[in-house]
Amino acid sequence: MQGTDWFLSKRYTPERGASRFAFLLLLALTSAIVYVVAIFVPVYQGQQQMHTAAAEIVERGAKQNLTDADVRAQLHEKVRENGLPEDHTIELARDGRKLTASIKYTQFLRFPFYTYKWPVEIRVQDLGY
Repeated sequence: MQGTDWFLSKRYTPERGASRFAFLLLLALTSAIVYVVAIFVPVYQGQQQMHTAAAEIVERGAKQNLTDADVRAQLHEKVRENGLPEDHTIELARDGRKLTASIKYTQFLRFPFYTYKWPVEIRVQDLGY
């Protein structure tokens, strides 16, 4: 009888490692999410900074009636300053005083076993008023 009392008092559970597996799985999932966020956030911030800068340049170009070559040169300079890929295309379109700019490039996100090609298009326009 004492052997049985000892067995019941120690609360023997055969699934001792089950909670560790769930914890390790949760830890791995959390680490993967943090890693992906750490890869995507700087790229997204660079895109937003470029969008803001392009909007300012296009607004100034429309209001001051700058030539397309001047606007394109300023946009190329901002692309270089923001560290975006060199193989980008800049398209400008005018309709009266309205100026529209489109910047297209492919951002490469490198993961341990895969490189994701993220196509990006930044489109801004100003009515020139």
